[in-house]
Amino acid sequence: MLLAGCAELPVPPPELESAARPQADSAADGLFRLAGRIAVSHNGESFSGSLRWSHAAGEDEIFILSPLGQGVARIVSNSAGTSLETAEGRGYRASDVESLTEEALGWRLPARGLQYWVMGRPAPDGAAEGELDDNLQFRTLRQDGWRVDYLGYRIVQGILLPAKLEVTLGERLRVRLVIDDWVLP
Repeated sequence: MLLAGCAELPVPPPELESAARPQADSAADGLFRLAGRIAVSHNGESFSGSLRWSHAAGEDEIFILSPLGQGVARIVSNSAGTSLETAEGRGYRASDVESLTEEALGWRLPARGLQYWVMGRPAPDGAAEGELDDNLQFRTLRQDGWRVDYLGYRIVQGILLPAKLEVTLGERLRVRLVIDDWVLP
C-alpha cells in the first residue's frame, strides 16, 4: 500500500539547519528535527525507507519516504488535529497520529510517546519502567504497552542522544529507527 503509485509528495531538503540556542535549553524543551531511516514490520509485512521529523511545541511534521527518497506520506499534527497525505493525493484526518497511521498506512506510529523516546526519556504523562546502562542512559524502556530498546547513542551538540532504537508492541509491530541527523534548536 505504501509504495503504490508513482506520484511524489514534496519533501523538505535533507539539510537540517539549527538556530543558535544554549544546549541545556535544547535538551530541556524537547524541540528537535531529525532525519534518519525507518524499518517497520507489522503482521508479516514490512516497509523500509527514511523519515524526516520536525517537532515543535504543539506541532509535528513527519515525512515518510521510500528507499529511493520519494515521498510516501506527509503527516501534520497540531491543535487543529492530525492529517496525512499520501503520494497518491489521498487525504486522511484523525484526532491523533497513532490512529491515523493505523488507518492510512496499516500500522501504528506511536508519535505521542515517540517524541520523548527519541530523546532518550519516558513520556511525562504515563507510568514507565526501564533499565539503564553503565552511562545511566536507557537500555530498555517500557511505557503504555510499548517496549523501547535503545541500541546506540551518540553525542549531538554536547548532549548524548539515541542514534538507534527499536520500538515494539508485542509480537505484531516493530519500528526501528536509525537517526542519522539531529538538530536541537
